[in-house]
Amino acid sequence: MSDQVLPPQRRQPPAGPGGGGGGPKLTPAQGAAEAQKRLGLTCYHAGQKVVGMVGCVACQFQIRNRSALPTCPQCGEMVWAWLDEGPAPVPEDLTAEERSAHEKAQAELNQKPAVEEGVSLEATPEVTIEENVKLEP
Repeated sequence: MSDQVLPPQRRQPPAGPGGGGGGPKLTPAQGAAEAQKRLGLTCYHAGQKVVGMVGCVACQFQIRNRSALPTCPQCGEMVWAWLDEGPAPVPEDLTAEERSAHEKAQAELNQKPAVEEGVSLEATPEVTIEENVKLEP
């Protein structure tokens, strides 16, 4: 399989001497965290126990999962995004540190923009409004 077909998380050259340079490979957990930042969706990696509808972040293959997440049967990707309704579940097999990081990432995703009432939308001094301007010659 050529590097052009692989998703970005799997295109990295191997680390170490003779491996083509590059940095260290991402772990599945790091790949899920990167995908979560990039997509704005809760992401999981293969092996985590998650029940619900998930989609592959590389090829959008969707499955309704009932136990541990597999690698994508279509492209081999290990990272899945949560697509089901409702709040995303916290995987059962997380350590205390991983659970804390997962909950912090969930809180960041769930932040909504501030809504302000009574904001004036009038023109400010820096903006000038001109009427009857012809755009065509």
